[in-house]
Amino acid sequence: MDRLFGTLIKKANNAVTRDAERFAQTLGLTSVQISIIDYVSHEENKRDIFQKDVEKEFNIRRATATSALKLMEERDLLVRVSVKSDARLKRIILTPKAHALAEQINDYFNKTEARMVKAIGVENKSLLKNALNQVIEELSD
Repeated sequence: MDRLFGTLIKKANNAVTRDAERFAQTLGLTSVQISIIDYVSHEENKRDIFQKDVEKEFNIRRATATSALKLMEERDLLVRVSVKSDARLKRIILTPKAHALAEQINDYFNKTEARMVKAIGVENKSLLKNALNQVIEELSD
């Protein structure tokens, strides 16, 4: 049986994650933390961001998101603020410390994206993106 496709996706994911971890370590962070900072910094001026948004964006379980956000809160990277209309909802807000890192993180992700597009070619980017989204949809719970 040929399982090469799944193995290649896993290898590509591992390579992207290792590269992100190397960069994150230069900032004293993890790849998950830089990803969350990047996401929130791009979205926070458009709308309120909540834990559910982080879970959906990164396709992670509630416990994983809770753990990551709690650690980031302890490290003074974000605060979670109750919403007046529903005290159970906690809006995620980046701290000045995280905002100071956001530009470097954004630059890293932009350069990484450019490296990946250079590797596969502009013409294949859309095709690969659509194919991977179909795989994610098919295999997600």
